[in-house]
Amino acid sequence: MHVSPSLLIIDDHPIIRVALADALRKRFPRLRLEAVGDAESGIALLKQEIKKRKAQPWWVLIDLGLPGISGLAAITQLLALSESVQVIAISGNDDPLQVGACLGAGAAAFISKASPTDDAITIVAQAVEGTLIKGTWLSARGLADSSALNRIALTERQVQVLSMICQGMSNREIADQLGITEITAKSHVGGIFRELHVASRTQAVLVAQKLGLFANNH
Repeated sequence: MHVSPSLLIIDDHPIIRVALADALRKRFPRLRLEAVGDAESGIALLKQEIKKRKAQPWWVLIDLGLPGISGLAAITQLLALSESVQVIAISGNDDPLQVGACLGAGAAAFISKASPTDDAITIVAQAVEGTLIKGTWLSARGLADSSALNRIALTERQVQVLSMICQGMSNREIADQLGITEITAKSHVGGIFRELHVASRTQAVLVAQKLGLFANNH
Protein backbone atom coordinates (compact mmCIF):
# COMPACT_ATOMS: atom_id res chain seq x y z
CA MET A 1 0.00 0.00 0.00
CA HIS A 2 1.35 3.44 -0.93
CA VAL A 3 2.08 5.63 2.10
CA SER A 4 1.72 9.34 1.45
CA PRO A 5 4.85 11.25 2.48
CA SER A 6 5.01 14.04 5.02
CA LEU A 7 6.91 17.25 4.31
CA LEU A 8 9.25 19.27 6.51
CA ILE A 9 10.33 22.78 5.54
CA ILE A 10 13.49 24.11 7.20
CA ASP A 11 14.12 27.79 6.51
CA ASP A 12 15.07 30.57 8.91
CA HIS A 13 13.20 33.23 6.91
CA PRO A 14 9.63 33.27 8.32
CA ILE A 15 8.17 34.88 5.20
CA ILE A 16 9.65 32.24 2.88
CA ARG A 17 8.74 29.43 5.27
CA VAL A 18 5.11 30.52 5.55
CA ALA A 19 4.77 31.26 1.83
CA LEU A 20 6.04 27.81 0.87
CA ALA A 21 3.84 26.10 3.44
CA ASP A 22 0.73 27.99 2.33
CA ALA A 23 1.34 27.28 -1.37
CA LEU A 24 1.85 23.56 -0.73
CA ARG A 25 -1.16 23.28 1.57
CA LYS A 26 -3.33 24.79 -1.16
CA ARG A 27 -2.04 22.24 -3.65
CA PHE A 28 -2.15 19.30 -1.21
CA PRO A 29 -4.86 19.98 1.41
CA ARG A 30 -4.32 16.61 3.09
CA LEU A 31 -0.53 16.81 3.18
CA ARG A 32 1.01 16.65 6.62
CA LEU A 33 3.41 19.57 6.69
CA GLU A 34 5.76 20.84 9.39
CA ALA A 35 7.94 23.95 9.26
CA VAL A 36 10.86 24.98 11.48
CA GLY A 37 13.55 27.65 11.40
CA ASP A 38 16.77 25.66 11.93
CA ALA A 39 18.25 22.26 11.16
CA GLU A 40 18.63 21.24 14.80
CA SER A 41 14.87 21.58 15.36
CA GLY A 42 14.14 19.72 12.13
CA ILE A 43 16.45 16.85 13.04
CA ALA A 44 14.92 16.60 16.54
CA LEU A 45 11.40 16.55 15.07
CA LEU A 46 12.27 13.82 12.58
CA LYS A 47 13.92 11.69 15.24
CA GLN A 48 10.70 11.74 17.27
CA GLU A 49 8.55 10.98 14.23
CA ILE A 50 10.78 8.13 13.06
CA LYS A 51 10.57 6.52 16.51
CA LYS A 52 6.79 6.57 16.29
CA ARG A 53 6.42 5.58 12.63
CA LYS A 54 9.60 4.19 11.07
CA ALA A 55 7.99 3.49 7.70
CA GLN A 56 6.59 7.01 7.27
CA PRO A 57 8.40 8.68 4.34
CA TRP A 58 9.55 12.27 4.79
CA TRP A 59 10.63 14.86 2.29
CA VAL A 60 12.73 17.68 3.72
CA LEU A 61 13.02 21.00 1.91
CA ILE A 62 16.04 22.69 3.48
CA ASP A 63 17.64 26.08 3.00
CA LEU A 64 21.43 25.70 2.87
CA GLY A 65 22.16 29.02 4.61
CA LEU A 66 20.80 28.22 8.05
CA PRO A 67 22.28 29.33 11.37
CA GLY A 68 23.98 26.50 13.26
CA ILE A 69 24.10 23.26 11.28
CA SER A 70 23.92 24.20 7.62
CA GLY A 71 24.83 23.23 4.10
CA LEU A 72 26.29 19.83 3.40
CA ALA A 73 26.49 18.98 7.11
CA ALA A 74 22.73 19.39 7.47
CA ILE A 75 22.01 17.24 4.40
CA THR A 76 24.20 14.37 5.58
CA GLN A 77 22.76 14.43 9.10
CA LEU A 78 19.18 14.42 7.83
CA LEU A 79 19.79 11.53 5.43
CA ALA A 80 21.55 9.55 8.15
CA LEU A 81 18.38 9.53 10.26
CA SER A 82 16.52 6.99 8.14
CA GLU A 83 16.20 5.58 4.64
CA SER A 84 12.68 7.03 4.66
CA VAL A 85 14.07 10.59 4.65
CA GLN A 86 14.82 12.36 1.38
CA VAL A 87 16.10 15.90 0.92
CA ILE A 88 15.62 18.78 -1.49
CA ALA A 89 18.19 21.56 -1.09
CA ILE A 90 17.28 25.19 -1.68
CA SER A 91 19.76 28.07 -1.85
CA GLY A 92 20.39 31.54 -3.15
CA ASN A 93 23.80 30.31 -4.34
CA ASP A 94 23.29 28.64 -7.71
CA ASP A 95 26.99 27.82 -8.19
CA PRO A 96 27.38 24.48 -10.04
CA LEU A 97 30.02 23.39 -7.52
CA GLN A 98 27.55 23.75 -4.66
CA VAL A 99 24.80 22.03 -6.63
CA GLY A 100 27.11 19.12 -7.39
CA ALA A 101 28.18 18.85 -3.76
CA CYS A 102 24.58 18.72 -2.55
CA LEU A 103 23.56 16.11 -5.10
CA GLY A 104 26.72 14.17 -4.36
CA ALA A 105 25.80 14.19 -0.66
CA GLY A 106 22.50 12.53 -1.51
CA ALA A 107 20.04 15.39 -2.03
CA ALA A 108 17.38 14.36 -4.55
CA ALA A 109 17.09 17.83 -6.06
CA PHE A 110 18.43 21.37 -5.87
CA ILE A 111 16.26 24.47 -6.17
CA SER A 112 17.62 27.97 -6.69
CA LYS A 113 15.84 30.66 -4.68
CA ALA A 114 16.05 32.81 -7.79
CA SER A 115 13.85 30.40 -9.75
CA PRO A 116 10.13 31.20 -10.30
CA THR A 117 8.05 30.25 -7.26
CA ASP A 118 5.60 28.21 -9.33
CA ASP A 119 8.45 26.13 -10.76
CA ALA A 120 9.86 25.51 -7.28
CA ILE A 121 6.45 24.40 -6.01
CA THR A 122 6.16 22.05 -8.99
CA ILE A 123 9.45 20.34 -8.05
CA VAL A 124 8.29 19.83 -4.47
CA ALA A 125 4.90 18.61 -5.72
CA GLN A 126 6.67 16.02 -7.88
CA ALA A 127 8.47 14.79 -4.77
CA VAL A 128 5.21 14.48 -2.84
CA GLU A 129 3.57 12.67 -5.77
CA GLY A 130 6.50 10.30 -6.25
CA THR A 131 7.40 11.51 -9.74
CA LEU A 132 10.53 13.56 -9.00
CA ILE A 133 13.57 12.55 -11.03
CA LYS A 134 16.58 12.37 -8.72
CA GLY A 135 19.30 14.81 -9.66
CA THR A 136 16.82 17.52 -10.69
CA TRP A 137 18.40 20.98 -10.72
CA LEU A 138 16.09 23.99 -10.93
CA SER A 139 18.39 26.93 -11.60
CA ALA A 140 17.56 30.62 -11.79
CA ARG A 141 17.11 30.11 -15.55
CA GLY A 142 14.92 27.01 -15.30
CA LEU A 143 15.65 23.28 -15.35
CA ALA A 144 19.34 22.62 -15.91
CA ASP A 145 21.37 19.51 -16.76
CA SER A 146 23.08 18.17 -13.63
CA SER A 147 24.64 15.12 -15.31
CA ALA A 148 28.00 16.80 -15.95
CA LEU A 149 28.37 18.30 -12.47
CA ASN A 150 31.27 17.30 -10.23
CA ARG A 151 29.34 15.46 -7.51
CA ILE A 152 31.53 15.73 -4.45
CA ALA A 153 30.63 12.70 -2.35
CA LEU A 154 31.90 13.14 1.21
CA THR A 155 30.89 10.72 3.96
CA GLU A 156 29.16 11.99 7.09
CA ARG A 157 32.46 11.62 9.01
CA GLN A 158 34.39 13.48 6.31
CA VAL A 159 31.87 16.33 6.51
CA GLN A 160 32.51 16.50 10.27
CA VAL A 161 36.26 16.55 9.72
CA LEU A 162 36.02 19.17 6.96
CA SER A 163 34.01 21.37 9.33
CA MET A 164 36.82 21.05 11.89
CA ILE A 165 39.45 21.85 9.26
CA CYS A 166 37.48 25.01 8.50
CA GLN A 167 37.71 25.86 12.21
CA GLY A 168 41.51 25.61 12.03
CA MET A 169 41.82 22.38 14.01
CA SER A 170 44.90 20.16 13.69
CA ASN A 171 44.79 16.40 13.11
CA ARG A 172 45.48 15.85 16.82
CA GLU A 173 42.65 18.21 17.83
CA ILE A 174 40.28 16.51 15.37
CA ALA A 175 41.24 13.10 16.75
CA ASP A 176 40.67 14.21 20.35
CA GLN A 177 37.31 15.79 19.44
CA LEU A 178 36.03 12.69 17.63
CA GLY A 179 37.59 10.07 19.91
CA ILE A 180 39.69 8.54 17.13
CA THR A 181 43.43 8.09 16.56
CA GLU A 182 45.51 10.79 14.94
CA ILE A 183 46.32 8.34 12.12
CA THR A 184 42.59 7.87 11.43
CA ALA A 185 42.06 11.64 11.48
CA LYS A 186 44.92 12.05 8.99
CA SER A 187 43.32 9.38 6.78
CA HIS A 188 40.01 11.27 6.79
CA VAL A 189 41.82 14.50 5.87
CA GLY A 190 43.56 12.75 2.99
CA GLY A 191 40.25 11.38 1.72
CA ILE A 192 38.77 14.88 1.83
CA PHE A 193 41.72 16.30 -0.11
CA ARG A 194 41.28 13.65 -2.82
CA GLU A 195 37.54 14.23 -3.10
CA LEU A 196 37.92 18.02 -3.28
CA HIS A 197 40.97 17.77 -5.58
CA VAL A 198 43.10 19.94 -3.28
CA ALA A 199 46.59 19.56 -1.78
CA SER A 200 46.37 21.57 1.45
CA ARG A 201 44.09 22.53 4.33
CA THR A 202 43.98 26.12 3.08
CA GLN A 203 42.76 24.97 -0.33
CA ALA A 204 40.19 22.70 1.32
CA VAL A 205 38.84 25.63 3.36
CA LEU A 206 38.63 27.81 0.25
CA VAL A 207 36.70 25.12 -1.65
CA ALA A 208 34.36 24.59 1.32
CA GLN A 209 33.71 28.34 1.47
CA LYS A 210 33.07 28.53 -2.27
CA LEU A 211 30.64 25.64 -2.02
CA GLY A 212 28.86 27.28 0.90
CA LEU A 213 29.10 23.98 2.78
CA PHE A 214 29.16 25.44 6.27
CA ALA A 215 28.87 29.20 6.08
CA ASN A 216 25.53 30.97 6.37
CA ASN A 217 24.96 31.57 2.67
CA HIS A 218 21.57 32.83 1.56
